[in-house]
Parts: sequence; C-alpha cells; structure tokens
Amino acid sequence: MTSLLFVSCVLAAPPDGAALYKAQCARCHGANGEGAKKYAKPLAGDLSPLQLAKIVRETMPEDNPNSLSEAESVAIAEHMHAGFYSAVARDRARPARIDLARLTVPQYRNAVADVVGGFRQPLQWGPERGLSAEYFAGRNIRRDKRVLLRTDPAVDFDFGTEAPAEKIEAHEFSITWAGSLVPPETGEYEFVVRTEHAARLWVNDLDPNRPLIDAWVKSGKDTEFTGTTFLLAGRPVSVKLDYSKAKQGVDDSKKQTGPPPKVKSSIRLLWKRPHSVPEVIPARALWPQRNPETFAVSAKFPPDDRSLGWERGSAVSKEWDAAATNGALETATYVAKRINELAGTRDDDKDRAKKVKQFCATFAERAFRRPLTSTQLTLLVDKVFETAKELDLAVKRSVLFTLKSPFFLYREVAGGSDDFDAAARLSFALWDSVPDKALLAAAAKGELKTKAQLTKQAERMLADPRAKAKFRG
Repeated sequence: MTSLLFVSCVLAAPPDGAALYKAQCARCHGANGEGAKKYAKPLAGDLSPLQLAKIVRETMPEDNPNSLSEAESVAIAEHMHAGFYSAVARDRARPARIDLARLTVPQYRNAVADVVGGFRQPLQWGPERGLSAEYFAGRNIRRDKRVLLRTDPAVDFDFGTEAPAEKIEAHEFSITWAGSLVPPETGEYEFVVRTEHAARLWVNDLDPNRPLIDAWVKSGKDTEFTGTTFLLAGRPVSVKLDYSKAKQGVDDSKKQTGPPPKVKSSIRLLWKRPHSVPEVIPARALWPQRNPETFAVSAKFPPDDRSLGWERGSAVSKEWDAAATNGALETATYVAKRINELAGTRDDDKDRAKKVKQFCATFAERAFRRPLTSTQLTLLVDKVFETAKELDLAVKRSVLFTLKSPFFLYREVAGGSDDFDAAARLSFALWDSVPDKALLAAAAKGELKTKAQLTKQAERMLADPRAKAKFRG
C-alpha cells in the first residue's frame, strides 16, 4: 500500500502554473504581469524562480496568503519567471527590432560614383593591356606628323641618344600615350613622371586645361614630377601622357649650322599606390581605350567597424554624419559644375530647366535604388525647384537632400522584399554599390524573382572590375 501511494505521488501531474496564476494572481497584477488597477507596477525583477516562489507563497493570494502549496508556488513562480518576470522574458516579449546598417565607407564612395557615373557612358574594360601610343616627328604633337601607332605595355623607356622609331629624328620627337588604368585599391595615388624633357599627365580628367602634372615648359634640371589624386578600386579612369624631346625655349632649329647635339632622353610613368612605394604602372593595370571621368568622394570618413573581420556599417557617430555631409556637399558642387554634361543640356536650351529637374529626379531614384514615391518627388525635386532662386542652387540642394536621406544612407530603410530589394542586395554583395541601369531595368520588369534570373545577372556582374576589386578587398 505504501509503495502504491509513493508511485501515485511520483506520477501525479505537476501543478499548472499558468492556470494557477490566472486564477489567483491575474486579477491584481494583469494577465501578463503588466499591472492592473490595484497594482499598477509590472511584475519584473531579477529574483530566481525559487526566490520568487517564496514570495508568492507568503503573499498570494492577497486574501489568503500561505494557502498555496510549495509545489503550486513554485509552478506559479516558474510561469511568471519564464513568461514575463525575467529580463530574458521581457526581451522576448518586445516587438522584434529592425536593425539598420548604414553604408560602409567603400559602399558610400562607390554608390556616389555610380549614381553620378550613370549619367555618362558606361565604364569599359577589355582583355587588351597597355596604352595606345602615337609617335610623332617633331617637337609638337600634330596628327599630320604621326609616323607610328602601336600599343605599349607600359611607359618605361630609355631612348638614350637614339630615335624611338624610323622616320623620326633622334634630337626632336614627341609621343602621346592614352588609355585607361584600373586602381587595385581605393585611396590617394601619387603619380610620378621621370624625364629629362617636357611632359604633362592627365589622370581621370579629360579637360586639356587641367593636367595633373604639367612640366611642358621646363626650367632648371628637374627630372621628376609628381601629382596626387584620389581613386576608387576597380574603376577604370582615363590617363593621357604627352612627351616631347626638344630644345627648351624658342625653336631655333632653322639656324642650326651643324648636326644637332646628341642628348639623352627617357620617360617613365610610375604610381605610388596607398601604403606602397613608387613603381612603373604595370601592363595589367592599363587598357588602350579611354574611359569617361569617374567622380570619387575624397571627404575623410572615420573607419568602419571591423571587429568581425570585414567592414560593417554598424556605428553612426557625429564624425560619420559630418563626413557624410561633407561628401554630399562635395558631390553637389561637382554635379552643379557639370550639370550640362550630366543632364544633356546647354545654357541656351529652352528646355534646360525641365531637363535639369528630370536629372535630379533620376539622380534620386538611382541613389534610393527604386522609383520615387510621390512624396519623395515633391520634397526632393518639386519644392526645391520652386523655392530656389537659381537653377544651379536647386541642383545643389536636391543632390544634398538626396545624399543625406536615410533612403540613400541606410541599406534596409525601405523594407520589403520586392525585385528592387533583390537588385540592391545583389549589387551591394558583388560591387559594394547601387544597381546599374540593367539591374534596375530587370527589377522594374519583375525579372529578379527566380534563381535563373538572379544567376544571369550575377554572372554578368562578376565580369566587371568592380567585382574583382570587391573580392580582392
């Protein structure tokens, strides 16, 4: 008999803590311990279940304390502790947070470069390597004096006192190298031209009046000339180098009575990559076709969080916000100065205001990675153009407001999981940047839903230098 009683006690079901709490405690403390009229303070704390059970037994129910058994008190305490009393339970009951990740510094710079670059011819990069070289007879670069056209793998020549090719006089000739180069990493690049004669260099700038290095008219015996510019990894930029071997000053070759003196000549084009040493730019970084200008934000940003081994946009500080503002101002100034080129208009164009306004709307769409809502269009474009006294000022304000918007600066702020979100996830994963025109067009047509559709786009994007730069990084 005793053994049967023991077995029945062991096998008896434990008290139902939830039912007991509902019957004995909820009327005073709320169904989930949130508080009620009589006791407004929520049931929350850091006591253990056993400590909580002792208090439950001594105080509950209010009209009959100590009436609960020890097992019943423990059951109620465990229900409270797991359901709403403990810190873990309270965290579990809170609505899920949506964590926003801002753009990392590489993503910010790449995104701005691509938003601006989307209004120019697309960047190209083929299998050829080296620079297109034109050799001219005479000190001046004239198409009617060209005697040789070829591709040179690099600019690293020591001609000595000889001519570089047939039909060219050794004492007087000129050469032009042109094409593009791809920086392997982002940062400040110092370019170096070493020569005893005249030279000028353009990097990422097609304006003939803005060479990075200008030693075309030399004085003194300097043989090394430098210039620095900020470049983005994986983005082909134009490069052009002019070289002239000739007597400096007035051309008095017609008065020459004897053979001209033999003078040595050499020319080398080097770069100093970030955290590196000067080296001749190798053929693998050169391409014989020129690319349009690439805009690169040079504003100084604080470093990204790398605690997990890669850049994460997990911290938003005053320094980062100030840097993002400086980057937006820098971009707005750049765009306003080149608005005719980017918007495809002229100062005397009758539809200039309309075209510029459409440019700003498209700029915002590309920055936000999706079509604008009517509210966004009104705030970023319509009101800005209504209130600005000058067109250039309207452009600056619109670009500034766009690049300071959370819809540009934060990856997930738009929410959702439509084709535009898929396009953005794909482009930031492979390029650290916004989707290009082809990807946005596919999203607009609903062509980013299946695995085959996404694979097709990914394979196209992996051939781009931006993907190679991302994976190298």
